[in-house]
Amino acid sequence: MRNAVVEVARRMANKAFKAFKGSNEGSAFVISILILFVLTVLGLALMLTTTTEKDIAINHRWGEQAFFNADAALEYGKNELASYALLSANFDAILPPPRASGTTFVPDGSLWGPALPADLAACNPTTPGCRDNQYYVDQCPAPPPAPAGSCTRVYIGRVLRRQDGTQAMWDFRLPAGTAGDLDNDGAADIEGTYTLWVRRPMVGDRDYGDLAAGTENDRVILTAEGTAPGTEGAGGKPTSLRRLEMSLRLPTAGVEGSKYDDTTNISDASAPSGGGYGGGGMGVP
Repeated sequence: MRNAVVEVARRMANKAFKAFKGSNEGSAFVISILILFVLTVLGLALMLTTTTEKDIAINHRWGEQAFFNADAALEYGKNELASYALLSANFDAILPPPRASGTTFVPDGSLWGPALPADLAACNPTTPGCRDNQYYVDQCPAPPPAPAGSCTRVYIGRVLRRQDGTQAMWDFRLPAGTAGDLDNDGAADIEGTYTLWVRRPMVGDRDYGDLAAGTENDRVILTAEGTAPGTEGAGGKPTSLRRLEMSLRLPTAGVEGSKYDDTTNISDASAPSGGGYGGGGMGVP
């Protein structure tokens, strides 16, 4: 009897062990799949992080290249403006006509076109190969006596023309010549492209310049655009772009005082104020 009981207990234990063993069959496979999944996710995350860091480094590199291209173009533009100053004693030959008082206002939210300088030498920037007055900044609200809801519009200006009549610019819509050729000698001077614009500073609600008297042509704002090599997209947009701006003024011997006298004089009264190309939103035609 005792042996029979022991035998029954043994058989029951064997059945229980087999049942437990059968319930755990394949668990190693499931655990392996889970570990492989986790490792795959970690690998993809590491790959994404590496790709992002690479893109950041590339964008920084091209941004720096665009900045240095704009800086080089700015220096070249200064030399070109100096040649005009030596020939004409002012910048009248390259500046657009000044806008009179009250003609610089535009309704808030208006598109490209209003308040343009009456510049017969300028072209329409919607045409490929033309970048005159291509961008603008609206300074809102415009100061009195502007109507309510008006803004002062500042266009980027006319593309700088060299002494030989060629334009110091590059248009991705209509590439022509050698990209990066600063001095128009047919050889690339920078790795990328550039464009130079010139415009008049602003004095209150008008441009600095007296059209009737032919005076106030001794100051100019020079804007340089530099882009990194290569383009992207169907429209041929630059991969990276930077713009720098500089205000230039011809020296006036014996008029601004001396190191021993810093009192205000007549010439200071006409000093332009404002006109910065940095406030407000940038518009394009």
